[in-house]
Parts: sequence; structure tokens; C-alpha cells
Amino acid sequence: MIEQGISVATLRPLAGLLDRIGESSAAFLAALGVTASAPPNAFVPAGAVDRELDALASKRGDPAFGLTLAKATAGRPIGLFGHYVWISGTVRDALVRATERWGLVTQRTRLELVDAGDTTILRAVPFAPLAPRGRHLAELPFATLALRTREATDGAIVLRAVRFAHPGEVSATYGEVFGVPVTFDATFDEIDLATASLDLPLAGADPITSAALAARVEELTAPPADPLVERVRAAAAERLDREPTPDVLARALGVSARTLRRHLEARGLSLRTIVDELRRERADALFAGGASVKEVAATLGFSEASAFSRAYKRWTGRAPSK
Repeated sequence: MIEQGISVATLRPLAGLLDRIGESSAAFLAALGVTASAPPNAFVPAGAVDRELDALASKRGDPAFGLTLAKATAGRPIGLFGHYVWISGTVRDALVRATERWGLVTQRTRLELVDAGDTTILRAVPFAPLAPRGRHLAELPFATLALRTREATDGAIVLRAVRFAHPGEVSATYGEVFGVPVTFDATFDEIDLATASLDLPLAGADPITSAALAARVEELTAPPADPLVERVRAAAAERLDREPTPDVLARALGVSARTLRRHLEARGLSLRTIVDELRRERADALFAGGASVKEVAATLGFSEASAFSRAYKRWTGRAPSK
């Protein structure tokens, strides 16, 4: 099984949190082979990071170590990714940015926003469903989200539930950090937020700095030219008016669907991610040309405009009409 990684851009600020709680950031980074010259878009095997965090949690007798690290942020953004996300205008803007640029953080999962009516779900979907997922790295971002949104909206954010795919037991720490029901052994790691609260403005929003950081994040997350990915994108782009299934694309590329999936997972990608990105790009281009929602839906192969609207909101966090 191919092991995905955690970025150096994430590990350095994570190490800074260790210093705040009395642990050694230098020892942590050295154990992972992260040197001063390591580029921020380099990745360290996720399993190695899990083992180091597990060892620290065991040493401290702290099974909720991810939450302890989140509390050490004091609700402030950490690292380039954190600042890029949390200087957005609204909670929704921040979540959309997080889903779009989650590849800067990890190759293990992708984030998606799921519209469930008056509830919106932020879900982490693993690229390799059967691969091990470390508890502390799974809990840290959701705990950070809870603390940051609470502080940045002056307590107005409405969280409804948190679910983790790994086993565990609820302790007082979970109640303190999340303030809502937490369950384990779920299908996905995910957090439910009241949809109405996503339009709350964020304290500390900074459009000027935001624009400057966006260019740097784009640079770090843009993958190098990859012939296979470009071929997949080209084959999928030709079939956006109908469902470009793995079997169809694999035949077009002259490989098996299993081989295609394996090669994409090795790159931290999935066919769904590629197709969604192409459809969003095509939709935005069509909207810019004055096309209606119904026309865009038909062009992209959706049977109904409502189905397209739901998909567009999942991709961008906004309804097409906005």
C-alpha cells in the first residue's frame, strides 16, 4: 500500500506547538528527518508522523493529544495554510479555501463540504480508505476549526456534531473543545456546522494580506507537470457532458481502472477530485460568458439544474446564483 505524506509546511508549525507545551520541536523534526533546508512542499510519510505523535501522547498520558495541540494555538492561525484560510472574509470563505488547498497539508485525505440543508458537513475523505489514519492528526484540524471559529465569530458559530473514524472514548477535553456531541468509529472524520452560521464574518479578515498569501499557496500547491495527470485531465475534459467513469477513462488511456486508481492515489489524487475540478473550471468559464445555470448543467451532463446546483455548492461553498 502506498503511504501518503504530511507536508513540511504543516510539520514546522506543528513542531512550534510542541514547544508551547514543553516538548522539543527540534527533536520532533529531527526524528522525521526534516532539516532546515527542507522545502515546505516536501512530504514526510504520514505513518512516521503518527508514530512520533503517538509516542508523545503516550509519554504524557494524553489520549486526546491532538486536542491538546489545538488548544496550544490559543485559537490563532498557525503556519502558512492557517493564515491563508483564516484571513478570509467569512466562515464559508475559510472552509472553501481549506477544501481547495488541503493538498498543502496532507496527501492522506481530501476535504469536501457537503450541503445537508440547514447543516453543512466538513468531511475528510481518505484517498486510500483502508490505509491507517493517525488519531492525533485526524483530531487536530477539527479541534482547531472549532476553537478558531468560536474565537473569530465571538462565539456566534453553531457547531452541531463531530465524528471520527477511529475508535476512542469521549473525555472532558472533547466537551471543552467542541461543546457538541462527539462520536467515534464513524465512516468519516467530519464536523457538522449550522449552514446559516457559515456567512458570519471573521474577525481578522484581511483582503490585502489574503491576496498576497494566495499567490504563495498557489505556488506551493501547484503540482509539477505530470504526464499521466495531464492525460487523465484531457481524457476527462472530453467527456464532461457525460459521466467520465474510471472504466471509460482507463480504456481511453489503455490501462485498467485499478491501475489508474493506484497511480492517482500515489499522487494524492482521485478521479473524482480531477473531474470535480474540471467541471468547476468549465462551469465558471461558462458563467463568465453569460450562460444560465440550466445551460451550464446541461453542458456538464447533469440531468437537472438542481443536481448541478448542489454539486456546484459542494465544489465552491456557494450556490451558482451567487
